Amino acid sequence: MNLIKFKRENDLLSDAFKSIFDAPFFNTEVSDPTSFRPRTRITEDKDNFYINLEMPGIPKDNVKIEVENNLLSIKGEKKVENKSEDTNLVMNEIVYGEFCRTFNLSKDIKVDGIEAEFKDGLLIVSLPKVEEAKPVVKEIKVK
Repeated sequence: MNLIKFKRENDLLSDAFKSIFDAPFFNTEVSDPTSFRPRTRITEDKDNFYINLEMPGIPKDNVKIEVENNLLSIKGEKKVENKSEDTNLVMNEIVYGEFCRTFNLSKDIKVDGIEAEFKDGLLIVSLPKVEEAKPVVKEIKVK
């Protein structure tokens, strides 16, 4: 069986527009297409910041999280799947390789309380906020 891609006239026009908007000026994603870089989302609530990283196909044993000098580093590797000799690669959009994401931590983070959980291909790092210093109110009795 042969896979053949053909283009209709309206596909050519569509490709022209795509090539304009895929140009570096319009491209908002600054990453090397040949290296893996987990997509990240950072959120917060009143008690914590949360860093969520998409890591499908990466076992938690291949991920290392460290904090040094208020810099949170998340390192790991997405390893290439073993190919069998009886299959031919037709197309591949899956990216493999080592990655390292770093985040500067503010003084608002309680470093000793940082926790991480790996669930369904998503790494969730919880960064607890330091409790705000409450003003000390002392009532002084008048004699």
